[in-house]
Amino acid sequence: MKVLFLSPNLGREGGGAERQIVTVGCLLKDAGFDVEYLYYADGDFYAPILEEKQIPIKCKLLPNYLKRMFYVRKFIRKGNYDAVISFLETPNFLNNFAAVGGKSWKVITGERSAQKRTFLSRKGKIFCWFQRYADYIVCNSDNAKKLWITYYPQYENKLVTIYNNVTLRSVSSSYIPKRDGRVHIVVAASYQNVKNAIGLVNALALLNEQERGKIHVDWYGKKVIATTGTKEYDDACNAIEKNGLQDVITLHEGTTEIHDRMNEADAVGLFSKYEGLPNAICEGMMLGKPIVMTRVSDYATLVDDSNGFLCDWDSSETIKNALLRLINLRKDELLEKGKNSKIRAERLFSQERIIKQWTDFIKK
Repeated sequence: MKVLFLSPNLGREGGGAERQIVTVGCLLKDAGFDVEYLYYADGDFYAPILEEKQIPIKCKLLPNYLKRMFYVRKFIRKGNYDAVISFLETPNFLNNFAAVGGKSWKVITGERSAQKRTFLSRKGKIFCWFQRYADYIVCNSDNAKKLWITYYPQYENKLVTIYNNVTLRSVSSSYIPKRDGRVHIVVAASYQNVKNAIGLVNALALLNEQERGKIHVDWYGKKVIATTGTKEYDDACNAIEKNGLQDVITLHEGTTEIHDRMNEADAVGLFSKYEGLPNAICEGMMLGKPIVMTRVSDYATLVDDSNGFLCDWDSSETIKNALLRLINLRKDELLEKGKNSKIRAERLFSQERIIKQWTDFIKK
């Protein structure tokens, strides 16, 4: 069967949705599907993964929205595809638009980070209206699925939840618990406002000098955001300097070796205001790491006291308290929580479970 994946790009210094659409395509390729990719904007961070799998990639840079709509429509309608799969709002719209007037292929759209404001904005309402042309709307969290049912109950029969598959790249790093006497935490997220780097910095600023000596955070992510440039990154840097936290938190560029960095760490963190399904947390769990995260997405399914700590994005005090609980764990307690994360991840994100769900939708 012939499947096209439609994406804005293949990632700029990373990107959770782009990483996931590449992961799903590789799984389908391994399952015997004929897979192709089409993208229309700059960004090829994950292209080497597809090239390694010998998956064809078509890039047509189209900044003009109208030209993009009709180019993608023509490309899809002439492609003889059995299914076209898209993630994110604009590609989903383009995928649906191509189906207007009738189709012979399945339209599968992926909901990555449903938010209330998406359903209430004028643009969001238009894009959601076009979802009537989709055969399936695949949410990567039950939280997102519930939001869709709340605002668009007429789509309930199309809505399904498939958790992201967690595919780890080869890891060559080694793990030493509490190396240099500190708990090391890795955060993998861009420096956009929603990821809340400033909230984490403000929480770290509440630690006393002794507590600061027990923790180090390494944050990896894209510094330049399309809408705001480097504002959030710059604000975080300024707050770090103002509070004398240079030895407590380091802000890095994104890296393709993020799984090695996670593996070296004692824990993986996420401090977002909202999320779809947080890839970094799922990957941290699969690597056997304790988790500290805000109450976003399906947090109650992902984390409890057996494998980590929860906090609130808008409360620096709760973030600080979660960090304190983490840094006060003994080495054996860190390892036990990590073991529990691994067990949970294998139950939730197994490759066999995920690929069966995707292939069932395509073949049905």
